[in-house]
Amino acid sequence: MSNYKFLSIFYLFFLGLFIISCSEEEQGTSGGEKYSNKFQDHKIREIYSLRDERNTKELLKILKDTVYQEEVLIALGSVQDTLAISDIKGVLLESNHLNVKIAAAFALGQMGDRSLSPFIIDFIVKHQKETELLEHMFESLGKCANDGAIYLLTHFVLSDENVMFGIVKGLHRAKDWQGYQSYDASEQIMRIFTKSKSVETKEWCSAYFARINSKHMLETFNSNIFDNARHHENELIRANFTKAIQNFSKGAGSATALKKILTDEKSPTVLQNALMATEKVRYSGVINKSIEYLSYNDPIVAEIAAQSIYNKLGWSEAKEVFDILEVVNFNNAKAEAMKAILRKRNKDKKMYEFALKHFENAPSSYEKTIWLEAITESKYGKDLAFDTWKTTDVNILKTKSIELVLNDYSSKFRPSKKEGEELKRILEECIATKDVSQIYNACQFIQNKKHDHFKSHFPSIAKLNEVKDLLELPLQVEAYIELEKTIAFLEGKEFKAKTSYPNKGIQWKYIKDIEQNQIARIKTEKGDIDIQLKVEEAPATVAMFVSLIDSGFYNHLHFHRMVPNFVTQGGDPRGDGFGGLDYNIPSEFSMLNYKRGSLGIASAGKDTESCQFFFSLVPTHHLDGRYTIFSEVVDGFDVMQKLEYGDEIIDISIIREEILTSIE
Repeated sequence: MSNYKFLSIFYLFFLGLFIISCSEEEQGTSGGEKYSNKFQDHKIREIYSLRDERNTKELLKILKDTVYQEEVLIALGSVQDTLAISDIKGVLLESNHLNVKIAAAFALGQMGDRSLSPFIIDFIVKHQKETELLEHMFESLGKCANDGAIYLLTHFVLSDENVMFGIVKGLHRAKDWQGYQSYDASEQIMRIFTKSKSVETKEWCSAYFARINSKHMLETFNSNIFDNARHHENELIRANFTKAIQNFSKGAGSATALKKILTDEKSPTVLQNALMATEKVRYSGVINKSIEYLSYNDPIVAEIAAQSIYNKLGWSEAKEVFDILEVVNFNNAKAEAMKAILRKRNKDKKMYEFALKHFENAPSSYEKTIWLEAITESKYGKDLAFDTWKTTDVNILKTKSIELVLNDYSSKFRPSKKEGEELKRILEECIATKDVSQIYNACQFIQNKKHDHFKSHFPSIAKLNEVKDLLELPLQVEAYIELEKTIAFLEGKEFKAKTSYPNKGIQWKYIKDIEQNQIARIKTEKGDIDIQLKVEEAPATVAMFVSLIDSGFYNHLHFHRMVPNFVTQGGDPRGDGFGGLDYNIPSEFSMLNYKRGSLGIASAGKDTESCQFFFSLVPTHHLDGRYTIFSEVVDGFDVMQKLEYGDEIIDISIIREEILTSIE
């Protein structure tokens, strides 16, 4: 073979390798590592790593590459660094790709910077025909709203569904991000509710009224609210308008409307809001309806019914409710009802002994906490909370008992010298424990402006600083933050939260074989809930979740928090809401919105996320862009809706392909 032919063959071979190499580089693939998701592209892995480092400068360098602009923009929505604003504006103005422009709108909105309003308003006015993009621009305008933004949002011509949906989202964001609430906004929302054909848009409209806290504003729309609360075909819309009644429940027609809802409604979701809306209603017809629901076959409805009669029972009614406790099917509801009973009949020893027996024999510490609350209503049980606090080693009981002890002091407007000295010992002991829940409760008591008359009995600032410096971070970050808040409060200064905390980032090895929408199964004592993992939106959270599943971390933990028609939260190793890991993961804000069945991660501030997760029981729009969404329920909604405070997580498992095949 001649040298020429040999060199030609060698050249072609080398050229082939070069082309293959360039092709892999252009596509961002990584030869050695295989991923079952978009992170096969090493450049996307780099973007997400830079996101978690909050490295704006390096992200902006990659933003110049049009292939990765959408990924970088969404990453910047989590970083929330105003340094990026100019570059984001540039992409929004210059890109020809709708998905990139939408991502730019998201990134701008996540800044929450009012100075962006003029730019966004100008963009909207000049691009009125781009209605799909306008939906997202209006939402971002709400997050950055100033007075001019509110005027545009409330006076813009309602041209089509995208525009109407965007305006509704914008007014939601303006309320939740910037505190704007006005009659003009409410009127615009009601116009859109009437005009829109979209059920989703209508649900957002109804949710807006559910969150208005102005009694007079709501009363203006009371006929629409009453009518839709009773008759709309969509249960979420009925539930939202029913919740709105709670904020003007003393208004004309409210009690009658609530009684009709409680008489006719079948949906537990709506009934829960109706019962909560009766909180300030003293009308006997409504109270009697609430009592009827104590024996309802849904545990959450029954529990709310019990809570709704607290402080409303007369002497004879309290005895009547006590006599029907045997037909109350759920222990938590029974304990809550007993709290209402002892509130009125606090000198009845027989009733006290009944509650004490249930406290002592309760099958779980969670149920014990509710019986403990009930017993402290009795004059015979005033010392039980303090005694429990001093003697128990169970976190949930320790936390609940100190909460009750300090609540008792809150009612003492003229404490004796002895009571003041005792309070000082209690607060100092709480702080000295270095226990997160004890510190949190003590700090919350100190920060309450209604407790100024106790000021001479508060621990010294020097002591608070001393304990703060001994805390283990990030494990005790919640206690650390509360101590910082308390010190600032006592010094008369404004507390300035850190914008972020160091985080572990993405544990890549745990998500290599996790496909987008991978199924995981949460097995609870009430049944199974199947969820889809959103690894491509929240890789750090999914990686942590999978690593904890693999280690059995979640096995036999409990749901320690249940807020009706809001969230059910679990996954705390302490069991009382104050536990976590010895590392944090980053906040991962994406374009996903909280809907019924979304799973989020609890946090005490940006980049403080850990192991606790929560189910969103209904769409919770005010959490969007502020709390990580890492999964969504696909099966077991009925189980999710009936989870109670204290229910057990038996285990969580990843449903691998071979398991799904065998099931099929």
